[in-house]
Amino acid sequence: MTTRRNFIKSAVCTGAIPWLHGNASGMDTPCEGRKIRYAGWQVGLTYQSGRPQGLDREYLMRLLDEMAAHRMNLLSLMMQSYAWFDPEHDGYAWPLQNPALRPYRDTVCLNAHPDTEFVREIIQAAADRKIEIHFFLNWGIWNPERIRQGYPSARVQENRKGESKGWLHCPDTPDGWQAGLDELEDLLSFYDHPNVKGFAFERVGYQGRDYCFCPDTRARFMADTGANMTAAPEAAIETWKQNRVARLLAEYASHARRRRPDLTLGLHTQCAPGWGHNAARLPSCGVDFVLPHTIQYEETEASLHVLLRRLEPNPCVLHFCTRDKRPENYSLWIKTPEIIHQAFAWVQRYPGNNLSGFLFFNEPATSPANKNAVYENLKWFDW
Repeated sequence: MTTRRNFIKSAVCTGAIPWLHGNASGMDTPCEGRKIRYAGWQVGLTYQSGRPQGLDREYLMRLLDEMAAHRMNLLSLMMQSYAWFDPEHDGYAWPLQNPALRPYRDTVCLNAHPDTEFVREIIQAAADRKIEIHFFLNWGIWNPERIRQGYPSARVQENRKGESKGWLHCPDTPDGWQAGLDELEDLLSFYDHPNVKGFAFERVGYQGRDYCFCPDTRARFMADTGANMTAAPEAAIETWKQNRVARLLAEYASHARRRRPDLTLGLHTQCAPGWGHNAARLPSCGVDFVLPHTIQYEETEASLHVLLRRLEPNPCVLHFCTRDKRPENYSLWIKTPEIIHQAFAWVQRYPGNNLSGFLFFNEPATSPANKNAVYENLKWFDW
């Protein structure tokens, strides 16, 4: 019998499709569709929602009807926000069960209160429209002061000088790792519905080549290699990171599937150096597909094709940025319909066979003009 995971891995395109020139905008227009598995929106329930209480039932019901009208089959719900990028919202967007997580509940979020929670209804409404629900969390990107109320030893990643920036926490701190496992368990247990088909996450790993050198990571490196991390060659650190993160990803995937054995797991990554993600090893870690940043920052057709090649053999559901609203502390490439159209052309011309679909982000921060560009260009794909 074909399993769900095998189906996803096989439901990718088999080659490039010829393109024709000459539409009114001067852009390229495809002559026929290219086969994909997923087409859908990712929605920050609170993140960049532009609403003091986050999104509500009526907003998501309208979106589901719109998605169904355009044959979309995937709705991903981002269930946290962080004031580092969105000062209006910070924390988790569902009614938390674990006492250690509760200090990080977004108390102004409508869905985070038991008496006004509505996402359970949305999950069933999506099933009625043949739209899968996936959840999404940004592992380790937490407000340090608030997450430490329940997990005191959680630590933001540090460079060689002991300096930190941003909010990405270290997976080598016991409480940091436990917080990530607990948030996953809490979310999947609260939304235990058969139409919750998948879960994706960013990122379980390190911030880059210069991070992390905190005491816990240095102690782990010494225990694993017998060497001093601060004196080790860059190549040795990169090898260790890939081995370390492979073990962490496998543990994280196993933890998710103890709750839901049939769950499809996606990892938001470009497998950039320093993160610890090795594309060739991800399938053996339990990762079913990857969601690489796509036109998040300014890029070219060549750079996009190189990225997708680097991620082989993993099926790629492109985390395709459509936003024309920039978050705080984020040098986002502001999108226009013309940029979106051109990026679709680049994707269509990609000659590899690991394209599995699109997850457009973030719907509440995308203008009607950009949304229309998405729907118009999706007509050239088949799923």
